[in-house]
Amino acid sequence: MNLKYIIAAGAIFLSCSINAQTSAGIAAYNSSPPLGKGFMEARYNRSPNAEEVKRDLRTAERGDASAQFNMALRYDVGHGVPQDVSEAVKWLRKSADQDFVKAQYNLGCMYDSGEGVPQDHAEAAKWFRKAAEKGYASAQKNLGAKYGTGRGVPQSDIEAYVWSSIAAISGDEGAINNRDFAASKLSPEDLKTAQTRAAELYQEIQQGQG
Repeated sequence: MNLKYIIAAGAIFLSCSINAQTSAGIAAYNSSPPLGKGFMEARYNRSPNAEEVKRDLRTAERGDASAQFNMALRYDVGHGVPQDVSEAVKWLRKSADQDFVKAQYNLGCMYDSGEGVPQDHAEAAKWFRKAAEKGYASAQKNLGAKYGTGRGVPQSDIEAYVWSSIAAISGDEGAINNRDFAASKLSPEDLKTAQTRAAELYQEIQQGQG
């Protein structure tokens, strides 16, 4: 999965060759990168260890959400196991169903790109929302982009601003350009409404994490 936001020319450009008509013309939209090979390399910083793989698998089979996520990444990138996207999705779903936020985000990316599952923007938005409401910044940015393009959710520049703004506050610098682009499409009155909603929703999310 090689999904990444590219911000250019004052609009939201994304690298997954999914075209959508915007007020600025034709732009290609997709999602922020899922956790994958780089995440695994940072976590283990070495070649796969057979005993670690067996341990992760045993722990995952006992229902541990974190281990299930580890197995999903292993299968996604072929780290210690044969690369198998279908197996990756299977373990992601098990982990995501237990509210493991990184799994929910990655599962959203799978549905967004159609990797290992039929492409389904509504399902992608559903999983991005679950992770976004738990404070996961990349999911918040992706959900904002979904609202901006109207893919999987009703198109809404206000909601695009709200979620992009929250993502930016949560530390995703790439969301700043998305927020500003959404703001440029809003009337002063709608922008004020969006800013108020963003502030209130951010506080709700923070309180939910407390």
